Amino acid sequence: MKLTGVIGQRRALSQLQGELEAQRLAHAYMFVGPGGVGRATTAQALFAAMNCAEPTPEGPCGHCGPCHRLAAGTHEDFLVVAPPSQARSSQIKVEAVREAIRATGFAPFGGGKRLILIKQAGHLNPASANALLKTLEEPPPNNILVLTVSDAKELLPTLVSRCRKVNFLPLTAEEIAAELVRRGQDETDARLKSGLAGGSLGRALEMDTEALRRDLARLIDQLGAGGQALEDWGFAEELVGAHRGSGGIDREGISQALDLLALYFRDAAVSAAGRDGLTWLPGRPASLDIESACRAFARVRRAQGQILGNAAPELALVVLLAGLKEAPTHA
Repeated sequence: MKLTGVIGQRRALSQLQGELEAQRLAHAYMFVGPGGVGRATTAQALFAAMNCAEPTPEGPCGHCGPCHRLAAGTHEDFLVVAPPSQARSSQIKVEAVREAIRATGFAPFGGGKRLILIKQAGHLNPASANALLKTLEEPPPNNILVLTVSDAKELLPTLVSRCRKVNFLPLTAEEIAAELVRRGQDETDARLKSGLAGGSLGRALEMDTEALRRDLARLIDQLGAGGQALEDWGFAEELVGAHRGSGGIDREGISQALDLLALYFRDAAVSAAGRDGLTWLPGRPASLDIESACRAFARVRRAQGQILGNAAPELALVVLLAGLKEAPTHA
């Protein structure tokens, strides 16, 4: 039975496909890779391959009862445990883990295999991780656990040692753009998002290109307007304020706003090198020499790292603007 519906990830699929065909699937897996590259989709594809009632040579039929229930998110044997929010402090509570473990005390309701998917398993708190240990080591027959993480170091070594590792890679920009177009998105937007997504289809799907373009226009205007540090500080406060909510400052959002500025200078460098066909942003790239464009690109990336690393975002932005104004980096 083939695993279908997953974009890219040939090596991971080949590994799972081989183990499935040889009937040597592990009782617990750790899917390791960036978010939004298909880890959960692969777990779902594996479940479909194990439980489809009318399999075809091409893969699950997509029409039988189990396939329908899986697609609708109602299959009783495909259980998902996840942190309640995307916040870094969000934890998977021990009650959620115990409820999933309790289900393994019964045979799968559909008569096939049960799969428990624990998303972002790095959010398991100590009590949750300890509650999972015994089941992870030796789950009851016909139960498979899949834990997704960005890095194996997110988990306790005692959890890692009980799982078989499957590595997932970032998707290519071409794979992301093609999938966005297939889902009906505009080709220009799809190309832009694929260039900013860092290999994550999930990130590309969440992206608001109009908002990003507005932020880029404001940043370019601020650079062109000159002004002193005090004016830049006011601008930075306004930009940061737009990413401040009840849960605090959305540092990822601020960094994402700067992604387009990095792409702006990246396109300028590519154009200066005579490679206009490789630019991502629509329209004419900024007219900069290649040294200035590369230096500006590096400054933006450095500022993003500082913001994500818990620096005061207003200060990081003011330092960035001051650095970019030192050289003729805007046109």
